[in-house]
Parts: sequence; structure tokens; C-alpha cells
Amino acid sequence: MTAAGHGTEVNLEGLRAQLAGRLAALPLVGAAGLLLWLSLQHRSLSLAALGLAFGVVVVSLGLGLAVRTLAAAHPVAARHLLVWSLTAGLLAAMWFYSAPWLPFLGLMVIFAGAMLISGGEFATAGTIATLATWLAHTGTRAYPLPGLLIALAAGTVLASLTVRTLYTALEWAWTMQERADRLLELARDRQGELARTLKSLDIANTILRRTQRELISARKQAEEAQLMKEQFAANISHELRTPLNLILGFSEMIYLSPETYGEMSWPPRLRQAVYQIYRSSRHLLEMIDDVLDLSRFEIAGFTLSRERTPLEALLREAAEIAEDLIRGRPVRLEVQIAQDLPLLEIDRTRIRQVLLNLLNNAARFTEEGVVRVEARRVGGEVLVSVSDTGPGIPAGKLPHLFREFFQIDGSLHRKHGGVGLGLAISKRFVEAHGGRIWVESQEGVGSTFTFSLPIPGEQVPLARFEKARPLEPPQVGDRPPIVVVDPDPTVADLIRRYIEGHEVVQIHDVGRLTEAILLHHPQAVVWNVPPGGQVSRDAIPPVAVPFIECSLPSQAWLAQDLAVAACLTKPITRERLLQEIERLGGVYDLLVVDDERGFCQLVEQLLEGSGRSFTVRHAYRGEDGLVALRTRRPDLVLLDLVMPGMDGFRVLQKMRQDPGLVDVPVILLTATSYVEDALSQCSSQVVIRRPDGLRPAEVLRCLRAVIGVLEPRYDERTAPDDTFISHLAGGVPSERPPD
Repeated sequence: MTAAGHGTEVNLEGLRAQLAGRLAALPLVGAAGLLLWLSLQHRSLSLAALGLAFGVVVVSLGLGLAVRTLAAAHPVAARHLLVWSLTAGLLAAMWFYSAPWLPFLGLMVIFAGAMLISGGEFATAGTIATLATWLAHTGTRAYPLPGLLIALAAGTVLASLTVRTLYTALEWAWTMQERADRLLELARDRQGELARTLKSLDIANTILRRTQRELISARKQAEEAQLMKEQFAANISHELRTPLNLILGFSEMIYLSPETYGEMSWPPRLRQAVYQIYRSSRHLLEMIDDVLDLSRFEIAGFTLSRERTPLEALLREAAEIAEDLIRGRPVRLEVQIAQDLPLLEIDRTRIRQVLLNLLNNAARFTEEGVVRVEARRVGGEVLVSVSDTGPGIPAGKLPHLFREFFQIDGSLHRKHGGVGLGLAISKRFVEAHGGRIWVESQEGVGSTFTFSLPIPGEQVPLARFEKARPLEPPQVGDRPPIVVVDPDPTVADLIRRYIEGHEVVQIHDVGRLTEAILLHHPQAVVWNVPPGGQVSRDAIPPVAVPFIECSLPSQAWLAQDLAVAACLTKPITRERLLQEIERLGGVYDLLVVDDERGFCQLVEQLLEGSGRSFTVRHAYRGEDGLVALRTRRPDLVLLDLVMPGMDGFRVLQKMRQDPGLVDVPVILLTATSYVEDALSQCSSQVVIRRPDGLRPAEVLRCLRAVIGVLEPRYDERTAPDDTFISHLAGGVPSERPPD
């Protein structure tokens, strides 16, 4: 039996129990009526009749009370007791009384039996019909037997159909009620779930909006930090390049042109010390350029300028610099280099910095003993190790040693300085070359730092690499050239540093572009144009070479905008300065306007060491420079842009307003690049052309490369508001149903 059928059966039994309890009132009512009748007829009745009547009253009262009592505890027994008691009472009345209408009272008993007992109407009707037929045939009673039987049969059928129809209707009603109850319960559950979901959506929407605000705020802070970083880079550029220009310039003069200082005897050790200063300052300049490029151009990482390099010369050069770190201490520096080391494709500046970082650490932590540099070939790579006899490193700190800003001794009273970036930077440099770096150390014995560099064309076992870093195919063959069209050599240097695997050929004169293409067969021509500028189609030679127009910061733009002869970035070499002077021609009298007295002296000595005759005058303020210009017109002005008081821009403006000075050639000197401002004010672009057109496959490859490196910039101005979201949703606000 199904759950619905069982529930219907339970409901039917309950209904019959209620009917039994209510029909139990019939005997009670009958007893009350009989008592009333006896009270009225007691004078005319015989003693036997009265006794029988009182007996019927007692039986009726007992029957009614018994049925009502059993209806609650034993409903089935109560129903049977009531039906069969009524049937027995009717049969007794037919037996003792001869009234012909008595058998017709069986119709009510039949309906009671049909309602209270399943199939009870048939048993009740059969019993009454049997007794009535027997009494009529024996002649005891004169019942209208045909009519009586027809009435009993019709009553039985009618009772059966009525009760069955009623119970069927009730069963349907109960079933629909149960289904409605289940649906109502399900609807309530769904409403509860919907309410909880809506509340969760409200909370999620609140969190989403808060997160969006936080992201916008974080992006704004990141942009402000980026702006501060760029501003810091511009300021530190001026602050570092100006003194570095003096160090590099004077050391270059002393080392390369000692005759400038007259006849004197140079001890070898002094000459070697000057060479160390000159070489270290050039290394420092290269690192400053890298740091400034990273901050100004938002390059997330760094690139390598690979060159075929003999490793032995680089190791000995780094060891010579490290000797100054241990001079005067009981520490010995040893260098052991194998004889079979091949040429490596490395960035000399990066690997030199790795070596200097490791040697600096070894020298700082070794009070006495030996610092050893060793290089050997193992399989398809070269292993370089720097070992020391220092205090060693605790085993628990070895896994964190190459993390940024990690210090073995993090206390404020630590003996050794540093900020914890040397090893982290070294790790990045080594891994960028396709190598790895690790450390082996034992407390009280010393430490050994080892890094590997792959040999070009050799296969390195996969087990020696970190699984998280993909392998790059080794570079083989010559580097294909790239022609760069821009008169500023810093543009070519920038492309040379950040476009790996290519030889950069710079073209100053556009008229020599066709000649350079036919001579070098470049893979592409990079034409550097100012922001918003465009190369004329007529200027592009009809050669099937890709032409890429882009906007990289060029000092030539500043020179063109300010209508000056050139713009030079400090530090300035003698070759570059003489190159610009020769390009102008007829320059003998020079005026240097710069607030840095040492730089003015440096320019004077650079020109004196050239072997040519120049007259060099100095002015340390912008106002003094204008006075010197008006006192005697020079052939060329070297003008610094950043000066206290009247800066170079105002001096240049005053010169353009003076008819006597408007045509004086000017070369601008700056330690800070102002070209990035032009890029930020104008929308730069990249245009790719080729005279014979680009095939669809080439266009798709270009798109894939461009989309892979460019990222969209979104801020609070592009964040969707409530109106926009409502518009996307169809303009219909969502309504939350009542709980």
C-alpha cells in the first residue's frame, strides 16, 4: 500500500470512528424518548409491558454509553457493537411485536451498517429480510413481503452506492488535501530557500561592491605608487648621473689620456687603481640604466644582452675588484679556473653582478681564512662556485636564503650590513640565463654558493632544472640584425638591451636606409617617431621588410621641439661630445652653463685631451650664462636644463627672444629624461607596415604577440553603476518576496 493509500485508510477509519461516536447518541435519544413515553402511558400499560419497556431503556442507555466509551479506545469494536446491536434490537422488535411497519426500520440500520462497517449493509439487509420472510411464511406476521423485500434491496443498493460514492469523494478530497499540504510545505521550503538565497545574494552583492571599491582604491594606490616610483626614478637619475658623470669622466681622462695632466710618472699601482675606478663606474652606470629603464617603462622583469663571452676573463675581473674588499685582512683570495671552459652566451653585466654579490657576501662574512672562486665544466653546463671559511649558515635558514629582504641575522644589532636583495637578484639573473643557483653550508666550517650556466648547443639534463620553469631552446647561429632609425644612440641601446637575440644597427640619416637594408638584410626596421607622428609612405623603401613605427623616448625629440642642435644625457663621453661638435663644424669658442663646477672642469679637460684647440668658458648660473652670451657670442653653448634659479628652459627662451643670440647653436645637457612626459601627454602607437603587404597568417601572429603583452587599464570611470546594471537586466528591478 502506498503512503497516500495508507493515509486515506487512516482518515476513513477516523471518520467511521467519529460516526460511531455520534450514532451512539441514537440509542440514548431512543431511551430518552421511550422513558418519556412510559411516563405518559404508565397508567394504561400492564406490569409486563412496563418491565419490558424499562428493560429496553436500560439496554439502550447501556448500548449508547458502551459505544461512546469504546469509540475512543477501540473504534472498530464500537462500530460493530453499534451496528449489530441495532440489528438485534430490530429483530427482537419484529419477533415480539406484530406491527407491519417494523421491518421497514431496517432501512436506517442498513445505512448505518453501510457507513460504519465495510459491507455491513449487505449483512444487515440479509438478516432482516430472512427473519421477515420466515415470519411471513409461517403466518406469524402479516408483512407485505414483496414490497418489503424490494424496499430492503433498493435501500441496500442505494446505501452501498451512496456510501461508496461518499467515501470515494472523501478519499479524493483527502488525497488532494495531502497533495496540497505537501505542495504547500514544498512551497514554504522553496520560499525559505529563496529568501536565504536572496539574502546571500544581497550579502554577496554588498561584498562585491565593497571589493570593487577596494580594488579601485588599490589600483589608484598602485598608480600613485607607480607615479611616485617614476618620479623617484627621474629624481634619482639626476642625483646619480651627475656625480657618476664626474667619476667616470675624470677616471677615463686619467686612465686613457694621462698626458692631459702633463709630464709625470704614473706608478703601476696608481694606474691600476684608476682603472678599477673607471671600470667600476662604468659597471655602476650600466646597472643604473637598467634600474631606471625598469621603473620608467614599467617592464615587469628584465632582459638580457647576450654576448659570446670567455668566462675566465670575467671571473678574473670580478676577483680583482673583490681583492679590494679583503685587502688588509687575514683573508686569502684564490681563483681556480678550468682550462676547457667554452664561450658562453651571457649578459656580462648580469653575471658580473652575480659574481660581485657572491664575493661581497663571502668577504663580509669571512674574518680569516680563504675565499675561493672556482669554475669548471660539468656535462652541458659550466659550474661557478664561491666558497668561504666563514661561520656558515644554519640549516633551518637555507631554504629562505634566496628570498627578497631575508637576513640570516634579522636583529638591529647585526654585525654585517645589507638589505637582503643580493642573493634574490642573483637568483633571478642566473635563472634568466637558463641556469640555477644553490648553497651548501655547514656551521663553523663555511659556505659554498654555486650557480650553473648552460653551454650553447649543449643539452642539460632535465633533472637539473626546476620543474616550474620552462626550458628555452638554445640560441644557435648569428643574430639577425634590426635597423633602428633614430639619431639618438640611447634608443638603439634601449632596443639592444631589451630585444634579445638580435644585432641592432642604428641609422642616423634616413637617406641611408635603403643602403643599410641592402647591406645588412635586417629582419625588421624600427622607425622611432614622436607621439602622434607618422612616417610618410614615400619615405619607406620598396623593400619587402617589415617596418615598425613606434614611440620610444628619444632625446632627438626634445632637441627638435626646443630647436636645439642636440640633447645629451649625462654622463657624457668625449667621443659623443666631439661627434656633435664635428657635426656642427666651426666650433672653437664654447660656453658651458652648468651649476656643477666639477662638470664644467670635466668638459674643459675632455676638450683639452682631444688634441684640438678650444676656448672653454664657464657659467654656473642661468643669469651668468646670459651675461656671458651677451658679452661675447660663442660658437656653441652647452646648457644644463636643471639649475637653481633660472633653469635651462628659461635661458633658452631668453636666447630665442634676443635677435643676437637666436641662432647660436645649443646642446642641451641633462641627467633626467623629459621625453617620458611627451609620451604620457600624447597617445603613442605602434604601426606595422610592409610594402608588399602582410598575409593573414602574419597579421594573426602579430595580433597574438601584441595581445599577449598588452593589458587593458580600467579604473573607477569604467566601473558599471546601478543604472548600467539595471539596463543590462532589462530595466526591471528585482523584488524580494515577503517572508
